[in-house]
Amino acid sequence: MKKRTDAVGAALRLERAKESIDSHAYGRALDLLKNPMPAGLTGERDFLVAEALRAQGFLARAALLYKNLLKRVSDPSAKIEACLALAACLRSLGQTQQARRVWQIGHKTAVRFANRGLLERLDLEKILILRASGDFHLSLKLLKKSESRLRRAHDWAGAAYVLWAMGGALRFSGNLAGSRKAFLESLRLARRAQDKTGAVYALFGLGGTTRIQGRLAEAQRHYAAALQAAKGTEDLFGQAYAHCGLANVLRQRGKSAEAERHYLQAHGLYRLLGDPVDLAYVDWGLGQIYMRRRDLKAAEKKLRLAREGFRQGTETRGIVLCEMSLSSILHARGRTSEAEKLFNTAWRRARQAGIHTHLEIFT
Repeated sequence: MKKRTDAVGAALRLERAKESIDSHAYGRALDLLKNPMPAGLTGERDFLVAEALRAQGFLARAALLYKNLLKRVSDPSAKIEACLALAACLRSLGQTQQARRVWQIGHKTAVRFANRGLLERLDLEKILILRASGDFHLSLKLLKKSESRLRRAHDWAGAAYVLWAMGGALRFSGNLAGSRKAFLESLRLARRAQDKTGAVYALFGLGGTTRIQGRLAEAQRHYAAALQAAKGTEDLFGQAYAHCGLANVLRQRGKSAEAERHYLQAHGLYRLLGDPVDLAYVDWGLGQIYMRRRDLKAAEKKLRLAREGFRQGTETRGIVLCEMSLSSILHARGRTSEAEKLFNTAWRRARQAGIHTHLEIFT
C-alpha cells in the first residue's frame, strides 16, 4: 500500500512540476523534482528537470540529462522530444556537428512512426542547425517557407520565433535593413500571441541589429526594455544577454563606467550558467573598455581570454572580433609585423565564413 501511495504522490509532484514549468516557475519545478521518484517515473522526472534547467539557461547541465535519457528511453515520442531538446542545447552551445547527429536519430524515429507534428518541429530544428553552422542563404530560404506555413495555421508565436531566427541570419549575412524588419515583425507577432519570451528575444535581436546600424539610442531602448522584462523572470540567460547587450550600447555611447557595471553583471550570470561563448563576449567587451582607457596590457589579457572561449564554442564571429582588436593592440605596442599577420588572418577567416564582422564599427 505504501508503494502505491508513494507512486501517487510522485505522479502528483510530476504534474505540479509540469504546471510550474508551463507558468515559467522553474525553481519551483526543480524543488518539486529534487526527491527520488519510483523507477517507472524516473525518465519523466529527468526530462522535466532538464526542461527547467534549459529554460533558465543551464544548457550544458540540461544537455547531459537529455543525453542520459536517450540511452534508456524506449517510447518513440519521448525519444524524439529528447532529441529535439538535446539538439537545441548543442546548437546553442556551438556544437553543431553533435547537434546534427542527434537530430538524425530523432528524424529517423519520427519517420518510422509517421508523426507529422514532430516531423515539422524536426524540420525547423534542422534549419536552425544550418543557420548556426553559418549557412545563412539556405537557412533563410527554408525559414521563409516555415514562416508562411505557420502564418497559414495562425500560429503567431511560432511565426514570431521563425522571424526571430530569420532576423539573426539576415544580420549576419549583411542585410541589416531586412534584419531589423524581421525582428520588428517578430516582436509584433509575439505580442499578438501574448508570448512574453518571444517578445523579449525579438527585442534582443532589434537591439543587436540597430546597434550595428549605428542607431545607438534605439538600440539602447530595445535592450533596456528587454532587461526590464527579463528581470521579473527566471530566465537567467535572458537577463545576462540583456545586461551584455546594454553594456555594448553604453560602451559605444561613451558611457564606459555604466557599461562596465552591466558587463560585470552579465559576467556573473554567464559564469553561473557555464556558458563559455557568451562569457567570452563579455570578456571581449571589457577588453574594448580597457582599450579605450589605453590600458593595453589589461585589454590584451581580456581579449586573449575571450578568444579562447570563442574557440571552445567554434564561434567564428567572436574569434574575428578578438583578432581584429588584438592586431590593433599589437601595432600600438610596436609589434607591427605580428599585428599585420593577425589582421590578415582575421580578415580571411571572416571572408571564408561569409560574415562581415570586420566591417562593423558599432559592435
